[in-house]
Amino acid sequence: MSDNNVSEPGKTTVNWEKYTALSSMLVAVCALVISIWQSYSIQQHNKLSLRPYLEAEFNTSLEGYWELYINNQGMGPAQVTSLKYKVDGKLYQNRDEFLIALGEDPECYSTGNIGRFYKIADRQIAFRTLNASCYKPLEQMEASLSRMQIVLEYQSLYGESYRLVIGDQDAAG
Repeated sequence: MSDNNVSEPGKTTVNWEKYTALSSMLVAVCALVISIWQSYSIQQHNKLSLRPYLEAEFNTSLEGYWELYINNQGMGPAQVTSLKYKVDGKLYQNRDEFLIALGEDPECYSTGNIGRFYKIADRQIAFRTLNASCYKPLEQMEASLSRMQIVLEYQSLYGESYRLVIGDQDAAG
């Protein structure tokens, strides 16, 4: 006498299909939110993991020569976007003008291309004295180095900007 579609008087029927559909939709929305959050977390991790870190390395000797290297000590590549040379706070457009302003002969120095792309663990020479006729006493070298500043601005793969300042901060003017 009882029909599956008709409820007995005084009893309420539960529509399980509606609850099943709603719970399935809730699970799907939660899975979507977790997937988006996980993607964001992975991207943040990659940004931190692939961060470049350029660093200057000065080498001097008692004989009067000096050399400057730029090293990428980070875990990601660096693209130099700007390179500025300053002496006593005055900006110079190129390496030769910069060396002349320091009182140096540009022919006494070999140089590398420091305004470039740095791979991981890459090392590039910036300046190096070439021969003994160009060597200076340590005090004179230190006086020249205290007047100079080289500023490299660079970016990571993700477009984050960084700056390496080589030399005296007060020389920036």
